[in-house]
Amino acid sequence: MTLGTTATTTALLAGGAKLVDALRVVSVAAAQLHSWAATTEGRRRTGMVLRSLDRAEWQVTRLVRLPDGGQADHLVIGPTGAYLLDSRAWGGVVTVDHKGATITPGGRPETAWTARGQHCSLAPAAAALGRTVSTTGRRSVAPRAVVVVWATFPERLAVAGGITYVAGDHLAEWLSDRSRHSDRQVALTGRHVLPSRCATSSDR
Repeated sequence: MTLGTTATTTALLAGGAKLVDALRVVSVAAAQLHSWAATTEGRRRTGMVLRSLDRAEWQVTRLVRLPDGGQADHLVIGPTGAYLLDSRAWGGVVTVDHKGATITPGGRPETAWTARGQHCSLAPAAAALGRTVSTTGRRSVAPRAVVVVWATFPERLAVAGGITYVAGDHLAEWLSDRSRHSDRQVALTGRHVLPSRCATSSDR
C-alpha cells in the first residue's frame, strides 16, 4: 500500500467516524424532540380533561416541581385522593408490563420501544413529595403516581412498578370513582399489578 493510499484510507475512516458521530447526534436529537412533543401534547390533553372537574371539589396544580429536581405535569387533589400525573401522547399501541410502557408504532413489532424512565422515577418522586413538609407544618399525603396515556391503550387501566397507567379518555371517570378498585382488586380482574424492572432504566 502506497503512502497516498494509506492517507486516503485514513481520511475516509476518519470521515466515516465523524459521519457516524453526526448521525448519532441527530438520532438523539430526534428522540428528544419526539419525547418533548409527546409530553407537550399529552399535558395539553390532560389539562383539558382536568378543567372539566368540579373546581369546588378538585385542586389542580400544573407543572409541579419535585423534591429530586424533576417536574411532573399535574398534581390533582380531590375527594378520592391525591394524584401526581405525567402524560404522554405516544404514537402507537401501548401495553404495560414489569418493564414499563411498551409502544408499538404502526403495528410494527420490530419498531417497538419501552419507556422505562417514568416507570422507574415517578413512583419514588410521588412518595418523596408525600414526605415533604407543607407550609402549614403538616405532612402532605403521598399522591398516587399516574401516567396518563393518550394513545391506543387496549387495557385502559394497568398498574405496574407502583404506577397506575390510565387511558386519557378514561381519566375523569377514574379520578372521580369513589368505589375505585384497589391495586389488589385490579390484579384480580385481569389488569396488571407488576413489580418494576429499573436496573436498566431508559426512556425514549
